[in-house]
Amino acid sequence: MYQNLDIIRSIGPEFVIVLAGDHIYKMDYTRMVLDHVESGADCTVGCIEVPRMDAVAFGVMHVDENRRVTDFLEKPADPPAMPGKPDVALARMGIYVFSAKYLYEMLQENIETSNIDHDFGKDIIPRVVTTGKAIAHPFGMSCVTSSSDPDAPAYWRDVGTVDAYWAANLDLASTIPELDLYDRKWPIWTN
Repeated sequence: MYQNLDIIRSIGPEFVIVLAGDHIYKMDYTRMVLDHVESGADCTVGCIEVPRMDAVAFGVMHVDENRRVTDFLEKPADPPAMPGKPDVALARMGIYVFSAKYLYEMLQENIETSNIDHDFGKDIIPRVVTTGKAIAHPFGMSCVTSSSDPDAPAYWRDVGTVDAYWAANLDLASTIPELDLYDRKWPIWTN
């Protein structure tokens, strides 16, 4: 991100949405940006509940009753469970909304710090959490479900490994895929 900071600044955005490139889902980002604005946070972190032991592959968050992120662990060997849900962890989705000025400050601070990886998940997000300026945005608040079956579970997959990519391909190749690829109200446009 730091390498593209001049391009981002030249556009002059008030907010910046940062997305992972290896996820499959449908989401209305306007809902997440609105949540960010209404909360007054400097960073809003998209999150999803996952089985606790699957969370070893994700960053795991703790939040307070106001969804303020109070702790963050990147890919813990023994992920902490959510309160009252011993088999579930709250994982970050790699989806963030930043107030632009705050993001610029965090990137500048990060680049000037030595002996770190200069990695978003390992460095930037934990630093943001320590400032107390991050809130969690549960996927259910902005996910897009099928218009033909609004009660269908939300679909989100991280396809950052070959096995996960293969599994997602099988999901989408089924007769009625979990992710509605044919929804005319929220189409998926291809080249």
